[in-house]
Amino acid sequence: MKPRGHCWPLALLVVVALHASAPAAPAQPRTVLTVHWSSEDFSGTPRVDAAIREALREGPPADIAYFAEYLESDLFPEDEATLAFRDYIQRKYRGRRIDVVVANADPAVQFVLRHREELFPEAAILYMSLTEPQMPGRSTGVRLAGIRVTQSNAETLDLALRLHPSTTDVLVVAVARSDNYLSFVQAQLAPFADRVRLTYFSRDSVDALRSAVDALPPRSLVLYTRFSQDDPGHLLLPVDGARLVAGLARAPVYGILDTFIGTGIVGGVVRSQDALGRSAGRMARRILDGASIEEVGVIEAPRVPTFDWRQLRRWGIAESSLPPGAVVQFREVSAFERYRGPILATAGVLLLQSLLIAALVLERRRRRSAEVESRRNLAALAHMDRRAAMGELATSLAHELNQPLNAILQNAGVAQMLLDANGVPASLTEMPDIISDIRKDDLRASEVIKRMRGLLQKHELEARPVDLNDVAQETAAIVAPDARARQIEIELDLAQNLRSISGDRVHLQQVLLNLLLNAMDAVATVPPERRRVRVTTLESDGEVRLAVSDSGPGIPADQLSMIFEPFHTTKTAGSGMGMGLAIARSIVEAHEGRMSAHNNADRGATVWFGIP
Repeated sequence: MKPRGHCWPLALLVVVALHASAPAAPAQPRTVLTVHWSSEDFSGTPRVDAAIREALREGPPADIAYFAEYLESDLFPEDEATLAFRDYIQRKYRGRRIDVVVANADPAVQFVLRHREELFPEAAILYMSLTEPQMPGRSTGVRLAGIRVTQSNAETLDLALRLHPSTTDVLVVAVARSDNYLSFVQAQLAPFADRVRLTYFSRDSVDALRSAVDALPPRSLVLYTRFSQDDPGHLLLPVDGARLVAGLARAPVYGILDTFIGTGIVGGVVRSQDALGRSAGRMARRILDGASIEEVGVIEAPRVPTFDWRQLRRWGIAESSLPPGAVVQFREVSAFERYRGPILATAGVLLLQSLLIAALVLERRRRRSAEVESRRNLAALAHMDRRAAMGELATSLAHELNQPLNAILQNAGVAQMLLDANGVPASLTEMPDIISDIRKDDLRASEVIKRMRGLLQKHELEARPVDLNDVAQETAAIVAPDARARQIEIELDLAQNLRSISGDRVHLQQVLLNLLLNAMDAVATVPPERRRVRVTTLESDGEVRLAVSDSGPGIPADQLSMIFEPFHTTKTAGSGMGMGLAIARSIVEAHEGRMSAHNNADRGATVWFGIP
């Protein structure tokens, strides 16, 4: 038995050794629990919660567990619901140490403090509330810090009155479950009673709210603090109330929460839900990192003047009148402001491309113009060569024709002398007249050849006194045979006592000859009884004018301004090169004159030139 007795200490040592060698239980993460007074979808609550989570992750990595619960006292204010929520928290977090509890808003703060000892007795308490937390009588050793969230009713109303100095009436919408909420708002706004007439609306009836807003007198504004409705099936949250009031009011509406911005209110001195959540999260992180509750302390929630840019424009409020540091939301940024860089870069590229394309197009036009001009010059040279060759040929022909014409003239003269000397037989009484006609036609043919030879010969411009009536008669005589052959009647309507001009007779004959030939070509397509060409001279405005009118189809309106351009012709293909009128205008301009054309009122066209 003795040896067995000596075995007890040894067994005890083995058990202690095994226990010492066993792995230690993993340490639990530090835990932060946020209790929100409202439901999860209450306006602003998700933003506060997200900001707390984000702030807890700031700084060095740490093993932190975060939970959020919703008291929902806005929906279930009864004590039974609060006790049920207490039991739910107790069962859910049994066995888990809660290090920090964040209580969002007064109902949540009162719940946390009332049930702290039975739910989380070792936790530090951070509060976010309008009023100083009231500690329950049995609470001892409470570690309490937080954020004092004061309502900016007075600051917002003062800002609104400065932006609307002519305001005489203010409707204050202040509806909350708390019995003393209205008294709290009235106490803050009491100093304004001597500046404007304050009307408080505190009923939870939507119909009554509509009536109150509709009854607003001129020069009014609305201060919206809170409105909600909990009728079954007609839940209305404060942000919905702000949207309702802003939609009904015919006056500017101001609010005290940033969640109201964007519902139609102009703005207000508001606290940022994001900033509130970040402040609470950072305070909780400091406590988890070892800071004392006294070091964390109590701070004021920041408030910033915030406005809706769209409502500023609606009510004609200039941004320059806003207080310094004001935040303007929902600004409609133009496409240029939003994409300034890409737009400028794209514009620069397009500009460079446009300049390059313009340069290429200009270069192409220059090349085409040079090519066309080269072709025109080549055609003109060829035409001049043909005219020179024809001129030389015509001169040679005129010289050759003059000899047989002279011979005919001499023979006709001899025949006339013989008849005069020997008498005329009775059977040949018409012979003297025939010989006389031969002599006249011979002289006329010689005169025509002489004139044509003068026109075709190279001739320098000479300035001598010229009578345009004589030029018209001589040129008409040249084209008369052709006119008779084509059944065209040429009429001369020449002014009496026409003053002479200084010019070159041959060149002016060339101008008129060109006009007559064009007019004769124009009337060739009309019936013979309508083929008329009229030559008119007159004095007007210090110049002598000569006009050639025809009874043809006229000049197409779209080509009237182009008939004097080189190589432009209204005739059928192969009927001309389009140089006649261009040369004629050049000759007239060399005489310091002018040349123009127009369609006649009845039919045909008129081309005229005037010489000073």
